[in-house]
Amino acid sequence: MPRPGGAAMTQPDVYDVACLAGGPHRVVDTALVALLVTGRVRAVAPGELQVVEARRRHAVEAAVLDAVGARGRRSVETVHWRAEADERIAGMVPRLRSERLLGRFLGPTAAGRRVLERARAADVGPVLHAALLGPAQLADPALRAAVLEPPRRPVLPDSGVSPWVLSFADGCEAAQRTRDQLLGRSVDARG
Repeated sequence: MPRPGGAAMTQPDVYDVACLAGGPHRVVDTALVALLVTGRVRAVAPGELQVVEARRRHAVEAAVLDAVGARGRRSVETVHWRAEADERIAGMVPRLRSERLLGRFLGPTAAGRRVLERARAADVGPVLHAALLGPAQLADPALRAAVLEPPRRPVLPDSGVSPWVLSFADGCEAAQRTRDQLLGRSVDARG
């Protein structure tokens, strides 16, 4: 089936399946599962991710690796926020619409449903399973927790702000200074 303008339509891959089945959020979840399964990203704790190897096999995986960052670690929530804004992922919806696989309201068209049916028939492994059904349906509890559970966040007394959230900031030193200031205020307020 040719694309508008004469270019041939690409063969739908696992990330196209994820977008058809659950939108850009599912695309990021699927990429996280792929990166965790291949060992390129690891879960430092549930909901906290760190890049182990930045090898990029696909543009979507590159966007998610960039969202996790080369240094430190990020929460799954931050990865989603950053990756879904990346054009390599955000651009999937218009592309799938132009290929007539996705309708106006993010639902798959008849052709898109056929792609999903073929993927369901071939459902092997956690990556395609996550693309089709979401990470909540993964059989591996550790993999499911790595993608779905929010990070544990200790809350400072009387501050209402978690220093753990601040540690995910891009500037580690600034986050540390802010955390120290909050801890100092919390101690001063109680004393």
